[in-house]
Amino acid sequence: MKKIGWILALSAALIAGCGEHKSEAKKIESSASEQAKSTGSTAAVPPQKSEGSTGKALRAIGSKTSRSTLRLSAFYRVFKDGADIDPRGKPMLLVFGQPQDPYTQKLQQDVAKNAELAAALEKDVTPIYIDATSNKRHKFFHNGEAMDVDTKTLVSIYHIDATPTLIFTDEKGKTIFSIPSYLPPKKFEPVLRFIHEGLWRGKNRENGEVEEALKAYFKAHGIAIGGKK
Repeated sequence: MKKIGWILALSAALIAGCGEHKSEAKKIESSASEQAKSTGSTAAVPPQKSEGSTGKALRAIGSKTSRSTLRLSAFYRVFKDGADIDPRGKPMLLVFGQPQDPYTQKLQQDVAKNAELAAALEKDVTPIYIDATSNKRHKFFHNGEAMDVDTKTLVSIYHIDATPTLIFTDEKGKTIFSIPSYLPPKKFEPVLRFIHEGLWRGKNRENGEVEEALKAYFKAHGIAIGGKK
């Protein structure tokens, strides 16, 4: 994938001025084990004064874990596992994320809670999630050819250096454009409609024509690219 300044400029414009939705993409850790070490993956219960307060703390941790499990379950009902990266006859959306990245988690929450966004993802694209810190094998279909690659190779192919990163491709797996940041639903859904309506077709993907068409689409539908609206 050829990385161009237009893509970065567009993604910055799409999320600029969104308050709590500002882009804070998390740099990819060198390995999942290092990430767990740096973030502390084991929940620790502080010393309690009584058995009763300890029980409350444990129940709170259990409740939080349960909510997280439910959220991921709903997310994975929409997003396919990255074992088979195949457009399946539709444009494809690859989301590279990290388990401990708060903006990856926010994207997962959006999909789990927003029925319209989930429905648009399932209808308009083939959505696939890839844990950028994992060490898995992937059957990677690109331009009609199947390759067997590991996660590190995929991260290199798509020049992923922060998460979440969203890669939109055509039906053959060729990149249309990428957005290296979290995208709130009010902008995520219009991007999906832009892809579904095929307004990127016939546009040069390397000189900014696709990004210009997307900006024009936002403007035509009264969607603010920057600012707090």
